[in-house]
Amino acid sequence: MNKSIISFTIVLLVLGIFISMQFKTQQQLINSLAYQDARDLITLYNTMKEKQDDLSITVQELRQRKSTIEYETARGIERIDNTEQEIEQLQMLNGELPVNGPGITVTITGDAPLLHYDLVDLVNELWATGAEAIAINDHRITVNTYIQPYSSDEIFVNDEKLLFPCIIKAIGDPHTLEKGLTFTGGLVENWSILYGIYPSITPRDNIAIPAVKNRGVALE
Repeated sequence: MNKSIISFTIVLLVLGIFISMQFKTQQQLINSLAYQDARDLITLYNTMKEKQDDLSITVQELRQRKSTIEYETARGIERIDNTEQEIEQLQMLNGELPVNGPGITVTITGDAPLLHYDLVDLVNELWATGAEAIAINDHRITVNTYIQPYSSDEIFVNDEKLLFPCIIKAIGDPHTLEKGLTFTGGLVENWSILYGIYPSITPRDNIAIPAVKNRGVALE
């Protein structure tokens, strides 16, 4: 009986030791798996963070490229606008475009002893005082315009005889243009004193000057 109890006790002891060892092994395995999962999560987190950082850098680069493109586009548009303005300015100077704006009209009647170089002096004086565009009887004045005598009492502007009353239109600041002609000792005073020519000068809020009709050789 005592031997049986001792044997049973030994079996229980061995079984207890085995169960204890099995529990420890399982616990170590569980701990190992848990640790392994944590490492995987950390690795996954680090990987995703790296991708997020890379994505942030890419987004920043794209934003920078967008800003650069917008800047270059704006500069390109500005250059195009400036070029178009320069072309328009050249076309206006060449008389290729009709223009309108404030200015003055100078009217000369048929009884005035006007000579062709009087008109040339008038045109040059208007240019000197800031005229942007000039026309004589709607003949646009450009560098290719010529004014010349046809006979002792006839003047031709390009290929057309000058008819009276002769109306000279000039676009620019009306006050400046008028003062440039009427100051003491100026062109109008000399005309009236020396030649008996009395032009009528009228400031205008808006004057329309057409494009050039044809081209001559030169303003003489």
